Amino acid sequence: MTARVRVRQTVILAAGNGSRLSAARGTLPKPLIRVAGQALIDHALEQAVEAGVDEAVIVTGSAADQIERHLAKLSLPLQLSLVHNLRYHEPNGVSLLAVAERVREPFFLQMADHLFASPVLSLLAAAECQPGQSRLLVDRHPVGLDEADATKVRITGSGISAIGKDVYPYDAVDTGCFLLDPSVFDALQQVAEREPPSVTLGMRALIAQGLLVQVPLAGVRWTDVDTAEDHARAELLLASRRRQGVPREASPALV
Repeated sequence: MTARVRVRQTVILAAGNGSRLSAARGTLPKPLIRVAGQALIDHALEQAVEAGVDEAVIVTGSAADQIERHLAKLSLPLQLSLVHNLRYHEPNGVSLLAVAERVREPFFLQMADHLFASPVLSLLAAAECQPGQSRLLVDRHPVGLDEADATKVRITGSGISAIGKDVYPYDAVDTGCFLLDPSVFDALQQVAEREPPSVTLGMRALIAQGLLVQVPLAGVRWTDVDTAEDHARAELLLASRRRQGVPREASPALV
């Protein structure tokens, strides 16, 4: 078994259109929608800073130029690297595959539109698992769940036996935070030989090999921000949180 690992990179997927949030965002791309005074992408980066990573690899797609200009104003204690996915209109596994050449060690995977009231990535780094396994943070007791839209997880022991929106019965919900072994890229490539891959389909390929385990999330409220109703819920979720380490406007190097 392996214990805590030193994770040097995180990958943040910020390439989608976010069309269901259009009423709340106006002309802003979804990662730049503000919650509690900060853009969604800033909240994701705060999670990465708290986890102590050295580099955040951010996959852009729609409105990439606006996101790049925003990121150029941030001062953060980690390197920002941008990868543009021209196929951003396809499933999100395509965006993850776009960084395959940038990653050589276990890395975090974050969704730019998932918000957490407290730092959570360190839970993944501290969990025990076998070498080569990937880890998914799951919530057994989600609050305010949109059951139809949630990616659901069936758990067997410490492992995951099924994942998807169509999984019934289920034991927990996928929170969108992972610690992935680079073998995930082989799994995604296998899917890509049949169809454009989603992250969920990549996880199913790992499950078939016994390479995906669950890490429980307890006592931390979170939400994904897909609709105007989600946005209002996110504002309430973070309204009472004391904000610390808010990225300041400056100009770090982007590569």
